[in-house]
Amino acid sequence: MNPDPYARRLILLRHAEATPAPAGNFSTEADLARPLNTAGMAAAIRCGQWLRDNALLPDLILCSPALRTRQTMQGMLEGLGTAIADTQLRPDIYEAEPPALLACLQTAPASAMTLMLIGHNPGISKLAHQLDPLAQSLDEGFAPGALAVFNPHAQAPASSLTDWPGCVPDMVCLHTFTRP
Repeated sequence: MNPDPYARRLILLRHAEATPAPAGNFSTEADLARPLNTAGMAAAIRCGQWLRDNALLPDLILCSPALRTRQTMQGMLEGLGTAIADTQLRPDIYEAEPPALLACLQTAPASAMTLMLIGHNPGISKLAHQLDPLAQSLDEGFAPGALAVFNPHAQAPASSLTDWPGCVPDMVCLHTFTRP
């Protein structure tokens, strides 16, 4: 039996609040090594609980390799209360702009009906705006630990939803934007 193409979901999660890099150290290495602070870890767990409460279990998670995004994923999985079989650390997400993020999403297998990307601003916020430029709630800003859930347009032809290259960027619209 083929899954319902309209059941496809895309979840964008900005990493939770992190500590700043050491004073005066503006290196990529220092930025990649920034951990979540206590509030950030609690927010990541709340994200997972929110996903669980809303029956949004990712089939595949694409995550930046930065420490803060990996810790956000770990906290989110803790709050979700279940393991995700397929997680991928993707260096192409770190400091990426929307075209690179879209290219990353489009590599996801068609079998991943609920796809999550955990990344950084400003790229993740710009991508969310590009996916649904009419979603006024996105104008509030994509704060650390914010989640955006996109569903297929009701009028999207099912044939365009059979895989991720056909689905994003043109066939989805914002369903929910929240910061649990």
